[in-house]
Amino acid sequence: MKTNKLFERKILSFILFFITLFTMISCAKQEVISALDFQKNLLAGSGSYQNTKRIWKIDSLTLNGVVYKLSTIQKRYTKTFGRDGSYTDSDGVIGTWEMPTTTELNLTYKLGLTTLPIKNKFQLVDVSSIQLHLKYDSANFKQDIYFVLVN
Repeated sequence: MKTNKLFERKILSFILFFITLFTMISCAKQEVISALDFQKNLLAGSGSYQNTKRIWKIDSLTLNGVVYKLSTIQKRYTKTFGRDGSYTDSDGVIGTWEMPTTTELNLTYKLGLTTLPIKNKFQLVDVSSIQLHLKYDSANFKQDIYFVLVN
């Protein structure tokens, strides 16, 4: 009888050991991403399966603080940001984007047959899972551009 109880205890200890080991191994640690990477994920997707780009459609625009009434055609304007750094818009512009800080968005592209790249620097005012607010200041005008997520 004593051998039987000792055998049962060993088996129970063995099973308990494997349950504990399995529990410790199966608990995944989550990696915390930086604020900059989080902003990039909101802008262009996380890069995982079917989340490699995001399309943003213009919602509204202000020029020098005055609301600009968009035409039907202008309301169809979109910007597409790929997680790989690619950029396109509905006007056929192709280029790249980079986000050096959480409040800065740089677009680089070429228009037509030009050889020199054009660089636009936007202030990234706000980006969330459904809306994007960019600010663009030049010598002649200031734009606040609001986009909504299409996909």
